[in-house]
Amino acid sequence: MTSLASLSRFFHLGALVLLVGVFSFVLLIARPAYKKAGPQIWPAFERFDRSQFKLALWSLVGSFLFSLLGLWLQIATVTGRSLNQALTLDAIGGVLTGTQYGMVWIDRLGLTSLLAGVLLIQAREQGRKDPFALRVVGMALAAGLIMTLALSGHLAAAEGRTLLIQVAIDALHLLAAAIWLGGLLPLAILLGWARRTGNPLAGVVAQEATRRFSLLGLVSVSSLIVTGVLNAWNLVGGIAPLVGTAYGRLLLIKLSLLLPLMGLAALNLLRLKPRLLAASAQESILEFMGLLSRLKRNVVAEASLGATILLIVGAMGITPPARHIQPNWPFSFRWNWDLMKGAPKIRSQVNAGKALASLGLLTFCAAAFRRRQRPWMMGVGLTTLGYGCVVALPALSIDAYPTTYRRPSVPYHAISVANGTRLYQESCAVCHGVAGYGDGAGAQGLKPKPANLTAKHTGDHTAGDLFWWLTEGIKGTAMPGFKDSLNEEERWDLINFIRTLAAAEQARPMAPLVEPGPWLVAPDFVYRTVEAEGKTLKDHRGEKAILLVLFTLPHSQVRLEQLEQAYRRLSSAGVEVLAVPWQAREIRSQFGRTVRLLPLVTDGSQEIFATYTIFRRTLTQEGTLPDPPIPRHMEFLIDRQGYARARWVPGDGAGWANPDLLLREIDRLNKEMPSVSAPDEHVH
Repeated sequence: MTSLASLSRFFHLGALVLLVGVFSFVLLIARPAYKKAGPQIWPAFERFDRSQFKLALWSLVGSFLFSLLGLWLQIATVTGRSLNQALTLDAIGGVLTGTQYGMVWIDRLGLTSLLAGVLLIQAREQGRKDPFALRVVGMALAAGLIMTLALSGHLAAAEGRTLLIQVAIDALHLLAAAIWLGGLLPLAILLGWARRTGNPLAGVVAQEATRRFSLLGLVSVSSLIVTGVLNAWNLVGGIAPLVGTAYGRLLLIKLSLLLPLMGLAALNLLRLKPRLLAASAQESILEFMGLLSRLKRNVVAEASLGATILLIVGAMGITPPARHIQPNWPFSFRWNWDLMKGAPKIRSQVNAGKALASLGLLTFCAAAFRRRQRPWMMGVGLTTLGYGCVVALPALSIDAYPTTYRRPSVPYHAISVANGTRLYQESCAVCHGVAGYGDGAGAQGLKPKPANLTAKHTGDHTAGDLFWWLTEGIKGTAMPGFKDSLNEEERWDLINFIRTLAAAEQARPMAPLVEPGPWLVAPDFVYRTVEAEGKTLKDHRGEKAILLVLFTLPHSQVRLEQLEQAYRRLSSAGVEVLAVPWQAREIRSQFGRTVRLLPLVTDGSQEIFATYTIFRRTLTQEGTLPDPPIPRHMEFLIDRQGYARARWVPGDGAGWANPDLLLREIDRLNKEMPSVSAPDEHVH
């Protein structure tokens, strides 16, 4: 059924492209070209117009029949029935009235009916007068038919303003493609007629039609490039999805066909068109006819490539967009530009390669202005460009795996980190150590030694790299794979914990002073307070900063009372205080005796406490975990974008013991302009 759906979309789209192409060609190209040649040639235009009318009529019939087939296939897909069982009244009505596809199909059926009426009226008027107004209406309806395809395409899955923008871009892309590709067949027919006729006036028609179509094609191709790039960004989003998904590979095939198609169009525009316009059928009939033959041959080749592209587009229409599919990286390496940081040797090698590549590219481009030296300049330019890439790219190459660019399926959330903490202690701590330094009891005698998971290199690897190692193990080491003992969600929980572990080590210098550059992502969490207010940390983004207070009793009692007194000032400063106890059930009764305003987190406190206590490492305990294992009190200041910006551990300096100092740091946050975007919900 998939192949049938792909072919159905191909023929439906092809019929619509030809329909739009016929209307636009007759209205914008052929009619003005014949008028310029004079009234003597006008009967020939009427014959051409009648032939194009028949072509448009059959295109409309074909598009309608294949739209019926597409609806049938859609009903079978939605209902899960076979094609023989799908055509029931309830199934048809359900799809037509209950799905976006069905409602758009009904609207397009209305446009088809209106266009059929216009063609019938035009059939009556043929031979009586020039039906210019009908052609304009027909062109508008044909354009509407193909542009409304965007309403049921992949890009119509967005919402709000994004939906309007994406659908408008896709609709313009479809219209530009139809005007260009759909006009190729009428152009080939006109050129063939001009060559067979041998009439000088027919030569004038061919020249004017070629000039006009070249201009129209240039505008259409420019629109195609711009809208195509925007569509690709919305549906693909990166190199990994482009080469690692079925949709991305289809797009690459489409681009590989589009390049020679544009090359042929450029040849017609830059070489054949100027010669045809400069030639005169009266002066050299053989040369003029030869140019017409070459131009027609190239136009037919363009149309053939265009039809093949439409076949690929038909397959892309039933393939899930690359952005929504996990990419499977096909290469054993990738390039990492971060390798140049702190590595002068690599940086100098890459800079040398970039200089050579730039020189080669300039030489290649300069060849366009040097006719005599063009062949050898292009050769030297390409050779230098290639050598520059050979010099630069290997220095940036690192190992990659099929899952390197896989997007985590589990968000960076306190529940996930807490689960990962437990799994780490059960499966990993024996070798990597309780604190992740690679100094576990089972590490003795292992070569190579287990990795230090708190080192900077952990953050340099993608989450997909870590997922591959946790799944398959690491060759040449004692690191086993856990695909048989841990399910996929548990492996992502472990990755979230490892990321937190590495971030905690990098956050050792964090102090009660707000850091100037946000970088430490605060793990999201779900919580509920005594007042039964259920929220997430992410809910506060763009509205309030968060003072996250991890506390134990009775150690934190004095501090909680101090925050209670300052609570109204903190709220006025745009800060939400969340008090998270170590053991919520045992503390609830004690908490309410002297502290009434501070929101006490009940549900979710265990996961929040377990996750954020990982960030308790300070410079005073480098290389070891702090003692005791459960911190008595910690406070984090989280900005409105979701980044932890400051931390205070009592006993590690006076810090926020004076609430005025805390309010001063909050004021700094309030005055600062966002310098980075809000963090994603997944680690990468």
